[in-house]
Amino acid sequence: MRSTPQELAFALRSPNSGPLAAVLCALADLFEDENFNEGHRALLGQLLAGGEIPQFLAERATERLASFASSLETLHRDVHGGSPFDDLPAVEAPRLRLVV
Repeated sequence: MRSTPQELAFALRSPNSGPLAAVLCALADLFEDENFNEGHRALLGQLLAGGEIPQFLAERATERLASFASSLETLHRDVHGGSPFDDLPAVEAPRLRLVV
């Protein structure tokens, strides 16, 4: 079943739709990125069709995202001096729980 943009907009009104909003924002950015090619789209489609992300793949993605965030921090520090997070209070990283 294919959702219409109106159905997705309605789903985003839900108070617990934060993760959906994050995914839609990421997808919107991806579709604007000229480096996100048909091969990437096919891989993403396969993952979505499978209905789950294998744990090892989630771990690699987390590592890659951390590396990307670090490179952005370095770029910001090189351009503006200091970290973009210097003024933010320290926050403990969220921990995933295994729910059975």
